[in-house]
Amino acid sequence: MQVKKKSVEERIFESGKREFLEKGYRDSSVARIAGGAGVPIGNFYRYFSGKRQLLDRIVGSVYDFIPKFIADLAGTTTVLDMPLEQFSSFIAKELYRVFWRNRDELCILLYKCAGTEYEDFRATVNTLICNIIIKRNFGDIRITDAERVMAKVVANGYLAGILELLDMEWDEQEFTGLIQKITLFFFSDFKTRG
Repeated sequence: MQVKKKSVEERIFESGKREFLEKGYRDSSVARIAGGAGVPIGNFYRYFSGKRQLLDRIVGSVYDFIPKFIADLAGTTTVLDMPLEQFSSFIAKELYRVFWRNRDELCILLYKCAGTEYEDFRATVNTLICNIIIKRNFGDIRITDAERVMAKVVANGYLAGILELLDMEWDEQEFTGLIQKITLFFFSDFKTRG
C-alpha cells in the first residue's frame, strides 16, 4: 500500500489554484495541474477524484464562510448602528482579515467558476452587501423600487472596488486605508446625495 504524502497533495493543491486562476475551472486541465505539481496524472487521481474535488477543496470553505461572514455583519445591530467613520474602519480591518488572506480563492470564486455550483457566488455576495447598504440607510422601513435599485448599483460598485484592490499588492495599512475610503464613499447616506 502506497502512503499519500502531504507535500505532494499540497503541490497539487497549489498547482490547481494557479491553473484555476489562470484558465478558470472550465478550461483547466488535470494534465496541466499534475504537470505543474511535478506528478504523473495517475498520482493526481490518488489524491483527488478529479478537478471538481480539487476545486471544492480550494474554494469550498471560502464559499461557505464569506456569505456567512457578511450576513453576520448585516445582522449585528452594533455594526450597523456605528457612525460611518467607525463602521468604515471596522469593515476595512475585517475585509483585510478575511478577504485579503483568501484573495486567490475569492478571485477563483468570483471570476473562474462558470459552469459549477459556485458560479452564483458573486451575486450572493452582492446581494448581502446590498442588504447592508439598505439597513444602514433605511433601517427597517419599507423602501421604494428606485431606492432598492440604487442600493444594488452601489453594492455592485463597492464590490468592484474591493475586487480591484485585491488584484494589487498592498501592505495592511495601505489596503485598510483604501477600503476605509471606499466604504466611506459607497456607504454614505443616500439622503445626502443629490
